[in-house]
Amino acid sequence: MNSKILLAAFAALIAGVAGAQTDYEGGPRALYRALAEQPHETLKMGGGEIDVVFADGAPGLDRKAVLDWVRMSAEAAIAYFGRFPVEKVGLLIIAGDGDRINGGTTFGFAGSAIRIKVGRAAGAAAFGSDWRLVHEMVHLALPRVVPQENALWMMEGSAVYVEPIARVMAGHLSEEAVWSDSLDGMPKGQPGPNDGGLDDHPGWGRSYWGGAIFWLMADIGIREQTHNRLSLMDALRAINRESGGNGVEWSERQVVEAGDKATGTHVLADLYAKMKDQPVTVDLDGLFARLGVARKDGQVVFDENAPQAKLRRAIVGKS
Repeated sequence: MNSKILLAAFAALIAGVAGAQTDYEGGPRALYRALAEQPHETLKMGGGEIDVVFADGAPGLDRKAVLDWVRMSAEAAIAYFGRFPVEKVGLLIIAGDGDRINGGTTFGFAGSAIRIKVGRAAGAAAFGSDWRLVHEMVHLALPRVVPQENALWMMEGSAVYVEPIARVMAGHLSEEAVWSDSLDGMPKGQPGPNDGGLDDHPGWGRSYWGGAIFWLMADIGIREQTHNRLSLMDALRAINRESGGNGVEWSERQVVEAGDKATGTHVLADLYAKMKDQPVTVDLDGLFARLGVARKDGQVVFDENAPQAKLRRAIVGKS
């Protein structure tokens, strides 16, 4: 091999090493370092700032499409919480293979931060239908609930419940899609024969969908007790404002008390006392029937004469 070919091969090797991405998917140390040291673009929305960092340049990504998607996701969070949930967040965009968006995680102990992987082949359909970034932005709104091993349901359940509603309020999702997901997903949150309460180290279904059941029941309960004047949205907005978001740690009880104070009810406290230690099987069929939600021939249909049809419409911001 002559010297010119050898030199070219060496240069290509060096370029490849320089362009290789750091492994950002383990602990958060590399994430926070990238947010501190790499170039960023700041989006100012809803009173907050989103510092978008394309990890190691995120080669192959369409930056404009990514930034438009970030703005769209932030619009949904703002629609629900009345503002962007934190004053400042670092958002690390990691380029990946394929055409999907996945791998979102939110951190708060060293400043609010989100990392998420975006496939280089992701197009308009993937960005337009994505729920993951809104889910992570909802996590910004609540304090980190400790001890986390008991409170995962409270954090994940709130994000599962709020995310689709926020997207409807922003005009990015249909009302039918919200209830379709609930009809399919919430049965997975019911306790099994050997399950305890929500605090009892539940698995994925109980943590995510069992938590979502809790928040849906809380939303209905608050609306019932206040004659649809106040809702879970008012409770979660108050929790967000009082805590400042996920940069602080609260106990479950602090979350419950702040939410109840905002609505002048004891709905959260009563539900929490009932469901945290004991397995509670919710009559989902009856609940959905009262709301006027059903599936017929594979499609979600609404019964506008159902007892709580007006309440159902109000949950997603419809009159």
